[in-house]
Amino acid sequence: MFTKNRAYISIFALSLLILGGCSSTNDTPYATNTRPKPAGFEVKFLVGSALKEFCNQAATKFNQQKPKLDNGKAFYLSCEAKGSGDVVNETLSLAQQLQNGSLPADSPQFPTLLSVDGEIYHSQLIYQVQQIFPGQNYIPEITDAPLLAHSPMVFMVEEEIAPGIEKQANLYQALITATTHQDLDPNSSVLPIKFVHTAPTRSNSGLQTLVTQFVAVSGKRPEELTVADVETYQSQVQKIQSKITRYGTSTSSLAKDMVNYGIFWASVASVYESIVIQANSSNNNTVYRAIYPQATFTSNMRVIYQMLLG
Repeated sequence: MFTKNRAYISIFALSLLILGGCSSTNDTPYATNTRPKPAGFEVKFLVGSALKEFCNQAATKFNQQKPKLDNGKAFYLSCEAKGSGDVVNETLSLAQQLQNGSLPADSPQFPTLLSVDGEIYHSQLIYQVQQIFPGQNYIPEITDAPLLAHSPMVFMVEEEIAPGIEKQANLYQALITATTHQDLDPNSSVLPIKFVHTAPTRSNSGLQTLVTQFVAVSGKRPEELTVADVETYQSQVQKIQSKITRYGTSTSSLAKDMVNYGIFWASVASVYESIVIQANSSNNNTVYRAIYPQATFTSNMRVIYQMLLG
């Protein structure tokens, strides 16, 4: 586990270097539910961006039941959604404040429940909190966190360029040298390849995409990646990353920008399968295809009980 964490941390470090050369989309932070607050005390659920709509809908239905504790005290569920990296960073900041005594364990700043959009960030959260509180299992193991939802990572592309993408046995290998869609398929247009994904340091889908790129060029499984592999293959991954025109802070907002601004803004995006379904359900005439990479992740979104609260 230690070696795997070191490899993922090395990928984090590499992503910081890569991010320096590209711009981010102007995503606004997700707001908490703006409906009038129900009666009682708040049970805060801090989730990754993929669960934003799910959490808000579930909270609305749950709160309509006017839940109460056994002693009759009312409470309600609220949701706040951020990129998974931001969920982890916020939790670590609160943990550090708890550790140094500047924040009490019963502070309302602590979310009662957490969720990140995949198990890499879940593993990182466990590892990082253990560095602050050695020997304490304040973040439950992955197997102890109930699964809420799951969605595979896919390439989101418009219908007209989908055939050329589908022909690629290993798109990430092809992106090392290709600069236009015609480089991928002679029958495609000379449209420049504009590849987008979220920032690996702030979003689970971006981190999973970056790990998948190392998997694609190394031929290894994710759990087999080592620090040496990251160092060996980083030059090839950087060539793939050179096709990135911008990074987003959340998967859903990045996909919405792709829908709003069109194929010349982004021609290929690495997103969740569920995001493509949402895009095709929007009031938009463009049809998007979900193309499944040979190597990909399925993002498991779990409920993490915040045991920092005691």
